[in-house]
Amino acid sequence: MKKNFKLIFGLASTLLLAGCGAKPGVSTLPPMDEALASSIDEQLEIVGADAIYGNIYLQEEIEGATIKWESSDVNIINPNWDGDMAPGVVSRPNEDTTVTLTATAEKDGTAAKFTREVTVKGLDYEIQDEEYVGYLMGHFISDSGANGEQIYFALADEGQGLNFKDMNKKQPVLKSTVGEKGVRDPYICRSPEGDRFFLVATDLSINNRGGWKKNAQGYYDPSCTGSHDLILWQSNDLVNWGDPYVIKDVAPENAGMAWAPEMIYDDNAGEYLIFFASSIMNTETKYKAKPNAIYYTATRDFVHYSETKLFIDNYDEPDGKAREIIDTTVIKIDDTYYSASKDGDNDENNGGIRIMKTTDLRDPTSWEKVMNLADTGLKASNRALDNKLLEGPEFFRYNRDDRRDADIDEYGLWADQYAISGGYLPLSTTDIEDTTSSSWKVLAQSEYSFDSLKKRHGTILRLTSEEIARIKEAYPAA
Repeated sequence: MKKNFKLIFGLASTLLLAGCGAKPGVSTLPPMDEALASSIDEQLEIVGADAIYGNIYLQEEIEGATIKWESSDVNIINPNWDGDMAPGVVSRPNEDTTVTLTATAEKDGTAAKFTREVTVKGLDYEIQDEEYVGYLMGHFISDSGANGEQIYFALADEGQGLNFKDMNKKQPVLKSTVGEKGVRDPYICRSPEGDRFFLVATDLSINNRGGWKKNAQGYYDPSCTGSHDLILWQSNDLVNWGDPYVIKDVAPENAGMAWAPEMIYDDNAGEYLIFFASSIMNTETKYKAKPNAIYYTATRDFVHYSETKLFIDNYDEPDGKAREIIDTTVIKIDDTYYSASKDGDNDENNGGIRIMKTTDLRDPTSWEKVMNLADTGLKASNRALDNKLLEGPEFFRYNRDDRRDADIDEYGLWADQYAISGGYLPLSTTDIEDTTSSSWKVLAQSEYSFDSLKKRHGTILRLTSEEIARIKEAYPAA
């Protein structure tokens, strides 16, 4: 049975724990055993205490002792439960502010107190929609070579619309030195506060594995013996990313792999959901006990993670039989979450890029089918937009200057044309639920360009002028 919380390999030792030498204080209960109090003191951590940018995780139990928290300023750090919102919700002030947190540990009628001082970073400005003027694309380029499965950046500069230029002289920006030492399917998430970024990717190297080899059961071996981990980078400026960290054993028990992760912020719980595809294998027969489905784990601090749970399942509507589903992307529009996923195996006639919707991210039964992308009737290379052509769909919001009408929201759904090695196929829509050509369209080749590197299963992030300038300085084009 998995523990409810896991640590990123190698991360905990690098983080500063404010006040970690604090001594147990006075309580109305008898003092706790000194050895237990000392052990709790060592384990009581506030991740990134010297620079808090968002909600924090407050431990509520250590070695059987219950932990209750107090805050010197509840308007900045709320130490109490509020509906579904766990303790540790942060409201950032206009300037850097020190807050003292006091933890009272109680066990068997004894108690001890501990204090932690944390610095909450100031935030005096919220990015406005009209300030997004460019895009960053993160991607990998191929299954072969030492650098094919690493992270590359391409930039669509201000005033250049959807025309991307390869950055960093066409060399990888980030390389994985951990796990399988290859990373694919990256996704970049901007924090709701706007000034933190998380890049999560699949821990997989087809090159190091010797290619897409099939096993005796007829499956591609990487889908059965794949890594159960994900790879994570963090940055405050899109330039300084630090070392890669391994999110250990995120896949469910007996999973074949953990593929194509993405993230979304859950406003109701004040934390991030990291979701990905896994199949469940029968350990005796080596056949799939359950087809690929989408699972998630939740986190606030990217050190402590919830138990992995089902996020989206897929059933063929006529007979209720479970079907494959991978490569899920999610976008929130008003109070509705829309997902797009690769639905079914590559050779299935009734598969496609399935779009679904929900208002409850935590209920896997709440997703309703909106349509398959092929229902729009659009084509590419004279082929239907189904799963025989496309994988790796990616939702994102267009900048104002790139919309058909600046005052009407428009969304991109771009997908990897894996079947013809065609790179990304860009589509846009002003209404995800409207299948007509008045809403959905395939972009004409004059409306976009991708430079020379192949863009495989990537991510697109909107950028401000300041962010564009930093990226251009750090990662100049060829």
